Amino acid sequence: MIRPAWTHLDDVQPSVFPDRRSADLIGTDAIPTTSGFNVGVAWYTATEFGEPQVHADQEAVYVVSGKGELRVGDAVVALRPGVAVYVPPGTPHGGRTTADEPVVVVYTHGAV
Repeated sequence: MIRPAWTHLDDVQPSVFPDRRSADLIGTDAIPTTSGFNVGVAWYTATEFGEPQVHADQEAVYVVSGKGELRVGDAVVALRPGVAVYVPPGTPHGGRTTADEPVVVVYTHGAV
């Protein structure tokens, strides 16, 4: 049985990529979930789009702070606080900052 669980961002070591850092918070070995569900935080730090990510699952991104762009397939979405973006399964995507600070987003993945 999966039980309620919690963590704090300060307790998670982010993964570092050329264009971003990301920290999975829920849906980890420490806090397992069902059906591939997860929640995390990412910081887009590059000023150019990096290598696109592609996932078999669906993803949603919510912008907490910063300004930038998210390329989703052939579309480019302007990012600013309060913007939410849906990324369909199998769609190449990636973000970048257009300011001096990172774009901070909360992301979630879910089974199709």
